Amino acid sequence: MSKILLIGGTDPSGAGLQTDWQVAHYLGVNASSVVSAVTSQNSEGVFDQGVLAYSQIKSQLDSIKSEPFTVIKIGMLGNADAVKAVVEFIASNNQLLKSKHRKAFVIADPVLASSSGGALMDEAGKQAFLSDLLPLITLITPNSDELESLTGISISNEQDLATAAQQLITLGAKNVLVKGGHLYNANDTNQSNDLFVSVDGSANIKGEEESFYLSGERWKNRSNVRGTGCSLATAIACQLSLGFPLNDSIVYAKALISNGIRNASLTENNQYKLQFSHYDTHHPFELMDMPKLVKHAEMLSKNFNFACCDAVSDSNSGNIICNKEPNNKLGIYPVVDSLEWLQKLIPLGIKTIQLRIKDQHPDDVEEDIIAAIKLAKKYNVRLFINDYWQLAVKHQAYGIHLGQEDLDDADMASIAQSGCRLGVSTHSYTEVARTLAINPSYIALGPIYETTSKIMPWIPQGVTAVEKWVNLLGKQFPLVAIGGINYQRAAALKQTGIGSVAMISAIIKTENYELATEELLELWEDV
Repeated sequence: MSKILLIGGTDPSGAGLQTDWQVAHYLGVNASSVVSAVTSQNSEGVFDQGVLAYSQIKSQLDSIKSEPFTVIKIGMLGNADAVKAVVEFIASNNQLLKSKHRKAFVIADPVLASSSGGALMDEAGKQAFLSDLLPLITLITPNSDELESLTGISISNEQDLATAAQQLITLGAKNVLVKGGHLYNANDTNQSNDLFVSVDGSANIKGEEESFYLSGERWKNRSNVRGTGCSLATAIACQLSLGFPLNDSIVYAKALISNGIRNASLTENNQYKLQFSHYDTHHPFELMDMPKLVKHAEMLSKNFNFACCDAVSDSNSGNIICNKEPNNKLGIYPVVDSLEWLQKLIPLGIKTIQLRIKDQHPDDVEEDIIAAIKLAKKYNVRLFINDYWQLAVKHQAYGIHLGQEDLDDADMASIAQSGCRLGVSTHSYTEVARTLAINPSYIALGPIYETTSKIMPWIPQGVTAVEKWVNLLGKQFPLVAIGGINYQRAAALKQTGIGSVAMISAIIKTENYELATEELLELWEDV
């Protein structure tokens, strides 16, 4: 089993190590703990920091130094001596702090003060944290108040968040997640926006630097929930220990804590306590808890409204509207690379199809796209044009399909205003969160099985993952499974309730494409 180490202070009022243990247990992760402080505090203030002596903290750490932790999560330390003990442990056990397959992550939630305002870290401890511990940390998760204290930069908006986060990078941080819950008074906005900045390439499966904002709903009547910061960092640690990339772990943890705040229970002392829902065995949160991911702060205020896949024109206004019960079943969905294949397959009864011509100049494909759109309209077929969104808009295609790498360059507002439907490829929690910010017409999930049609860094997800996505997303979006799907695998996926399966080789690389298409259509006809 993966195992994490929790280092921090106890808190009798519902935060600290007690909450860390609850989150780890809830997510099914094995955890050990080292106590750095035994605090006396509640929602009214901190009465005793209770920081343990250097020798006590060091002795605890020494007793577990041979255990192969996959993740170390650090909470309250309190003073320079506590920081010193943790720094020595990490530095001297660099080889031991590894699992069989990957180096351990170190996450620090810099607890400088309680939510009631009482100090939990002295100035010498803060300076030791910055100079000695920060360079050893994989991810630091300050809130905006803590970020101000660590950097000396006043923060009042998202741009200030970005400036201060970059200052932490300058001071030695590799990955920074700034929690935006303290940024505004609860009456100012309905959104809580977090900022993530990575510079060392450890955040994602591609090994690339990245930054993004995560926007989630602010539950105004839950403003005094305790333990949200330490719970978020611990949830990230748990997901990392289970093998998720850092960016996916952050998105997952944000959704989980949003669920916990939304369902928070009121205690006897009129204080809210995190309470996670068990609505579904596949995910410990619901779609409303999932954050929306954008790359730039100005996108936080953007809203897009793409047409439904079975949208109709309103006879009075001419505007595109969605049926009250939109058909989320796009069915058998071939992906082909030429007009010739469209001409072969559409007359066989295919109702959804994608034209995916790669690496050609737009001028060289425009005539084929025009002919493809004309053919699709003749047979009343949903034709999605891959990548060439300008041509699709220009010639009034039914829809457009974009990969994640294409989202940065595409003009979402123009596509939405054109009435074109939009499908987006996703491979992970991070990409789903980004797609939710766009609110497309459908979401493609992949790769479900290993595929030879495209080199991909992601591990195939399998049928169980499709079941999870259907439960999480299927009530709001049509879903399309893609990647290595043949007849037998399509039959298995049908049982998950997904409305569509896309394939390339299963049709265009068979000896008898007509028979293959007929069998797939028959398989899917009652979906």
